[in-house]
Amino acid sequence: MKFLKLFVCATTLLISNTCFATGNGKADGYDVVIDMVLRPVSFVGTVTGAVVYVGLSPLTAIATIPAPHDAFVLLADTIVVKPAKYTFVRPVGDYTYNEGL
Repeated sequence: MKFLKLFVCATTLLISNTCFATGNGKADGYDVVIDMVLRPVSFVGTVTGAVVYVGLSPLTAIATIPAPHDAFVLLADTIVVKPAKYTFVRPVGDYTYNEGL
């Protein structure tokens, strides 16, 4: 029974992430199917980037000592924010999303 609940929740999350963000009608069924695979993979990339960010914090602190003192911001933008925006903000069918970075 626990497996069935987990399966239903996972399926619901996969289907709910494939809504159209722009509504311009460019995306077709192929894009939706591809996004059902890409969004969970990019979510795993976001979580992995957050773990790597925490692991590299001591080295990043050392890299922040010389000017311009923005190593934390650059690292966070690269390995956490960019995958998160690709996962949660990117419209369906837009595979070259770089808005805001």
